[in-house]
Amino acid sequence: MMAITTSASTATRNSTSRMPMVRRARPSWNNSRQRRGVSIRISCALTACGRRREWGVRLIMRPPAQAIRRALSEHPERDRIDPDRAAREHAAYGQALRAAGVAVTVLPAEAEMPDACFTWDTLLAFPRWGEDGTALLVAARPGAPSRRPEVASVLACARQLAPAATVVEINEPGTLDGGDVITYGSRVAIGVSARTNVDGARQLARAVQRFGYQAYLCPVADRLHLASAVSPIGPRRLIGTRSGFQSLDSAGPAVAPKEVERLLIPDDAVAGANVLAAGGRCFVARGFPAAVQALTKAGESVVDVELDEFLRADGGPTCLVAPVP
Repeated sequence: MMAITTSASTATRNSTSRMPMVRRARPSWNNSRQRRGVSIRISCALTACGRRREWGVRLIMRPPAQAIRRALSEHPERDRIDPDRAAREHAAYGQALRAAGVAVTVLPAEAEMPDACFTWDTLLAFPRWGEDGTALLVAARPGAPSRRPEVASVLACARQLAPAATVVEINEPGTLDGGDVITYGSRVAIGVSARTNVDGARQLARAVQRFGYQAYLCPVADRLHLASAVSPIGPRRLIGTRSGFQSLDSAGPAVAPKEVERLLIPDDAVAGANVLAAGGRCFVARGFPAAVQALTKAGESVVDVELDEFLRADGGPTCLVAPVP
C-alpha cells in the first residue's frame, strides 16, 4: 500500500492553527491547548537545541488500529487501552511533530497487528558517521514473533525515502527490537534484553561499525527495552534513570564517558526517560514533571504530549516513530 506523507508545509490550515507556538523567553513557561480531548503542553527555555545537527528529521509513523487492545504489554492497566483515544493521541503527536518542522510519513493502520503503531522496533536508519543522508537501513527481527510481519512495510517506506542506502536484515537466530538501540554521536548502544538477543545485537554491531560507529552491547534485565530507561538528547547528552545508566555502564566506561552529560531522573519516573529529540525539541509523555524539569533546566525545549493509551501498551514517544535521517 502507498504511504501517506505529510510534512509541516502540508498540514491542514485548521489543525495547524490550533497548535501551540514555541517562543523564546528568558524565564521558562508552560502553555497548553486542547485538541479533540487530547492536550499538548510546551515548556520553553533559552536553548541552542534548534541549531545543533540532528538525525532523524524524517519520521515514519503508523496509527493504531482497534487491535491495539491486544498489544503486548506488562502494564497493570493494559486491559483499559482505548483504541479511539489512542488514535486521537497519535494524531495529536504527529501534529506536534509537524509543528516542529519534522517531516512525517504516515503508513496505513494494520487491522490485524496489535503493536504495529510502534514503528521504531521494526527499522533502524543511520547516516555514515560524520556525513549527511541515510547510508544504512537495518530491518529488525523483533523478539516477539507476532511482530515480525510489521517489518516489511516500514522497510519498504524507508527504501522510498532513502533509495541509495545499504539494507541489512537481522537474520535468524538473531532477534532485534529497535527499542533496544540508542544512538548518540558515534556511539550505538544495543540492549541485550528479552526481545534482543546477543546474536541480533552482534549483527547490528557489525553493520554499524562498517559505517563509522562504535557499538556496545548493554545488558537489560529489569525492563522491556534499553530505551525504556535512557534516551539520547544529543551527541553528548542523555536522559535516563539510574537503571538505564547502569545498563550503559555495564558495557564499560567508553559507552558514556565523562564528556557525555547525564540528566538523571527518579526510577519511578522511568517512562519520562523515553524522550524523542526531533526538530530542535524534546518530546516527552505527559505526566512526568521530573523529566520536563531536567530537560528545561538543561536548556532544552520540551513538548509534553498526552500518550496515556500508548503507555498502557508499554510504549512511549520514541516507540511511535521510525527515524530516517
